Amino acid sequence: MSHIRINNIHKSFGPVEVLKGIDLELEQGSVLALLGPSGCGKTTLLRLIAGFDPVDEGSIHFGQKLMASPSVFIPPERRRIGYVPQEGALFPHLTVEGNLAYGLPRGADRKQRVSEVLELIGLRDFGHRYPHELSGGQQQRVALGRALAPNPQLVLLDEPFNALDLELRRSMCEDVIALLRKTGTTAILVTHDPGEAFAVSDQLAVMMRGQIMQCAPPETIYWQPASETVARLTGDAIFMPGECTEGGIRSALGVIPLYSSCPVPCCHNATVVVRPEQFQWCQNGKGVPARVTHRSFRGDHTLIEVEINDMCLSLRMPSLTTPQLGESGHLRVLGNCMAWA
Repeated sequence: MSHIRINNIHKSFGPVEVLKGIDLELEQGSVLALLGPSGCGKTTLLRLIAGFDPVDEGSIHFGQKLMASPSVFIPPERRRIGYVPQEGALFPHLTVEGNLAYGLPRGADRKQRVSEVLELIGLRDFGHRYPHELSGGQQQRVALGRALAPNPQLVLLDEPFNALDLELRRSMCEDVIALLRKTGTTAILVTHDPGEAFAVSDQLAVMMRGQIMQCAPPETIYWQPASETVARLTGDAIFMPGECTEGGIRSALGVIPLYSSCPVPCCHNATVVVRPEQFQWCQNGKGVPARVTHRSFRGDHTLIEVEINDMCLSLRMPSLTTPQLGESGHLRVLGNCMAWA
């Protein structure tokens, strides 16, 4: 049985329906990322799971225990949930030790547990410092440690890295996933950053307008998106028209092989999605003739525009292998792709 089960959840605020039939399942010790644009319902769903708001329809189970339904409401303090909000929300008047101890039952084991969590988050010598004496990354570690301290059955992280700069976000993302794996904690992370979602999750749920568009392992989501919307939300993509055949989809780039999960039947017009890293520039005649009409160096990658059969494509390629402006060659697609009618 799944550790967390969310069935047909609906939630409205006044006349606005924010969640429209959400279904999700999490296994014990797994990490689920909720990815989607602002306003799609990610934080609202987190609040329902935490018990901050009641559900209008549907149910939420932790194991076999019903936590929420239209007729049942278990309050947050009885759900054994750790919650990490967007800004960390540390108590400024408490030390690191005080923040970690907050919510722990008083007793002989309290100090021991605080020491264990300080060691876990790598801040053993910072217990007597106050939040304003910590860096942004250290504050987020304390916020996560406070959520983990009571040994919750589920940790909810609501865009916890938003206030951090790009490099710190990457390192904190790695630290957080390492901590969750080390403790075997089941977690749900809300984010609008695809890279962040891919890095931390075992399962990735893509949300749009209050609905789950697709839920699957991150690699499946990226390479086999269920729709054009999912493809756009999860990374750069090139979309081209074509016609499905027995060998794949016939397009301006030749016949491109499709995944077996592709829903388009043979002989139907469709749109194929190609990820930028699938394009390969060749000088050996493999692929279709192409010419570079624009080139913009961006460091580790270069943006180029290529002209193919009176069609212009904008591509991102590794800088070391990017052709020069005005260069002619051949362009081909590596691997399988997805297409939709």
